[in-house]
Amino acid sequence: MLGLALLAVIKGSDLIVDKEGLKEDILAWRLKEVKALAEKHDKVFAVLVEFLYDENPHVRANVLQIIKDMISEGKMPRSRLQRVLPRILELARDKDERVALKAIEVINVLLESGNLSDDEYERIMETLQSVLKSGVPILGEYAAEGLGKLGANVVSIAYKLINWLFSLIGSSKKRDVQSAAITALTEIASKTTDPNILNRVFDGVTDLLSHPDPYVVERALYSIDRLLVREKELSMRNKLKAVSKIKELRGDVKLSFLASQVMEKLEKATNIDEEIVEREDVTKALEVSKYSIDDVEKLLDAGKAEIVAEMAKLDPTVMEKILSMLESEDYTRRMDALWIVSRVTPHLTPTDAYRILPILGEFLKSKNTWARETAAKTLADLYALYPGTAKFFASLLEALLKSINPFDIEGALEFMVRLSEKIPTEEMREKITKLILHLLENARARGITLKFLAKEAQRLLELDTEALFTLKDKLKELYGSEGGRYDEIIAGLIDVIDDILKMRRQGIVANI
Repeated sequence: MLGLALLAVIKGSDLIVDKEGLKEDILAWRLKEVKALAEKHDKVFAVLVEFLYDENPHVRANVLQIIKDMISEGKMPRSRLQRVLPRILELARDKDERVALKAIEVINVLLESGNLSDDEYERIMETLQSVLKSGVPILGEYAAEGLGKLGANVVSIAYKLINWLFSLIGSSKKRDVQSAAITALTEIASKTTDPNILNRVFDGVTDLLSHPDPYVVERALYSIDRLLVREKELSMRNKLKAVSKIKELRGDVKLSFLASQVMEKLEKATNIDEEIVEREDVTKALEVSKYSIDDVEKLLDAGKAEIVAEMAKLDPTVMEKILSMLESEDYTRRMDALWIVSRVTPHLTPTDAYRILPILGEFLKSKNTWARETAAKTLADLYALYPGTAKFFASLLEALLKSINPFDIEGALEFMVRLSEKIPTEEMREKITKLILHLLENARARGITLKFLAKEAQRLLELDTEALFTLKDKLKELYGSEGGRYDEIIAGLIDVIDDILKMRRQGIVANI
């Protein structure tokens, strides 16, 4: 209970704050009660400011959460904000990652609320730049979101920030830094009301399509795809330049599919002959423009989820509604939301992405094959967009693979396959091969793994020759085990491997 051990009333209106009692309440997560007292009493708020210097990181983080809630609810007077802001900026670089992340969340909420001086905006920018440049994945991604809000809302520093971000992409060798910088630029361009800023970012991102690192090129394509939602505000020069650059990527094995998707949108956006514009695209645009958030449920009931997906790209309130729907008690609504999220993934901010990771992780355990596959693809897309998710995925895979539920194991395999599509590296192929061999050793997981391999047999082409021989030896070893229960599947897989090896010897398919 939040004691009135917390406060003692002396001489009528004078208050003495029981600091130890207050700290206990903070550590016990009685944050709403503490917040209510802090809003009412300056002395309680003063103690919270002191607690931002506490040695215990849990105290610091929970006080930051209280401050975040106060700002969100419009209950942080200007005088109090001036007292606490310098320390919040310091905590954004706290040695404890949880504290630093919470401080950046506070900053991002503060940027949404506005009411800051030019000097405060500059100090916030410098802090977020420092965090982004540090290369700590999850912190950099949240800092990128903050810089995006800052650049979109404060025109006076937008160009300074944009130039810095492009320079950072060119000078840094860290993919996490480059990725976060592209996220920040995309957030600026997607949220700004100034078409000149939008076009400046789009032009610079288009230049990144010539970057030597395929990862940066892929992130640039995702950025362009998202910004094409505002294609009417883009200059014809910029759109034609993007068409020219993307044409060069169509021959790239890894990027060709994404490049083709973006190219299709660009070709429609640059077509000024109204008679040639496809009728269905005009109809879709008209439909999207005439609906609002109040129509989302009706559209879904009418089977028009595609229209809702387009609305979510344009309207943050619709996006919020769809993300909330992922946890709906209505099964059909959850499936609708999953379908939409899978199609608007590049439009999710870091906050959106990290919020839905656990929900998508639960979908990986679903008995519904479509839900598992769609969740796996969406999670792989989020990993490619935000590398800071790696820790979450490591924990998720560990939990799934330890499960006795066959659907959990299949979900883990499905995710790894989708991830290998996004990151087709030798290291990733080795990880998948080791995982498959490990699961085949486990009698509990063997059946589901063999069935999964049979279903995805065409993916064996992606394994190198050494891995194929290793897998073949393991399958031969298992043949006849468990009373021959899986012999038919095993024999079929061995035949497929033999065919692949034969085609490689004959030069019909390339060796890996």
